[in-house]
Amino acid sequence: MITINFITSWNAECGIADTTRLFVDELRKHDDIQINICPVKKYGPKNPFYFFKLLKNIPKNQITHIQYHSDLFGPFIPNVSLSYFPMVISLLKFWRKNKIITTVHEIDSKSTIDKIIIKFLNFSDKLIAHNSNLINSMEKCGVKKDKLFLIPLGTSQSKLLDKKLCKNKLGLTGKKILTIFGFIGLNKGHDLLVDILPELDKNHILVIAGAPRTKEQIEYKHLLEEQIFYAGLQERVKFFGFVDKKQLPIVAGATDIFIYPYRWIIASAALNIALSYQIPTITSDLDYFKEIKSEYSCIELFKNENKQDLLEKICGLLRNTEKQEHLREKCRYFNKKTSWRAVGNKTRELYLELTD
Repeated sequence: MITINFITSWNAECGIADTTRLFVDELRKHDDIQINICPVKKYGPKNPFYFFKLLKNIPKNQITHIQYHSDLFGPFIPNVSLSYFPMVISLLKFWRKNKIITTVHEIDSKSTIDKIIIKFLNFSDKLIAHNSNLINSMEKCGVKKDKLFLIPLGTSQSKLLDKKLCKNKLGLTGKKILTIFGFIGLNKGHDLLVDILPELDKNHILVIAGAPRTKEQIEYKHLLEEQIFYAGLQERVKFFGFVDKKQLPIVAGATDIFIYPYRWIIASAALNIALSYQIPTITSDLDYFKEIKSEYSCIELFKNENKQDLLEKICGLLRNTEKQEHLREKCRYFNKKTSWRAVGNKTRELYLELTD
């Protein structure tokens, strides 16, 4: 029996917490793996004693899997992007003498702070990233190539409900529904969709399925609300807030097109959710999305921040039912290749290598 300690956010309104829960559920299906969750609170003040207590509860000479995102490990100085991660991984390696696997969810190789973080990521025995660009960035910053492994974000096998029934439940009977799903923020490009909405027929409704988390995101939501008010779009833009597991199938079932007009992103669990429901999806042409398009052909791309191109892609996809069916077929292929079973099996192999 292998015990895997998980340092991660847990039971929180957080993409990493959600995906880790699904990942852990899959790992627990293996008889030779035992999981110990070491939860890190997503928000609120943290200090060295908080992490010291966390690490003290991890037995020596085991395997620990860290879900790395800067939010989980600091900052310890307000408004400064320094984190406790170097301390945590150093103590885990040299005090608790654990073998370490780290899944890197987000890092900026151009950031001075993140370049320091990458040096400490090298204390990991194995590093997982969800796209090749992040792998390449870490390698250029000095991470040893033989430590790096590309494993995609997992995808759930979701059941699509009747579209007409779902629209009725949302009070949007007969409407064409464009949905942007995930936490609200400037990088997600909600304002681009609001800008082009007047160019679409009044039958088209924009659903914003998500909520802000940080102070900056709350401020951005207020700006969105002002933008919507001055454009007279209050009846055509629906804020649904955080969408839980019960609501999600209904929102997805009602959606005609999922849209991800992101300005920047490292990886997107929200995209996998859309594709799990086989809904035609349009994204900006960021490198992460280009990689998915190239490998699976399951999404349509538009030029980043190009409103006219986004408008044309929306109109074209709504008219082209053949293209919609093609995307659904490719989604099924994507879902098979990135299923949580496939991700769990690949990661289990890495755990077994660390026990040799």
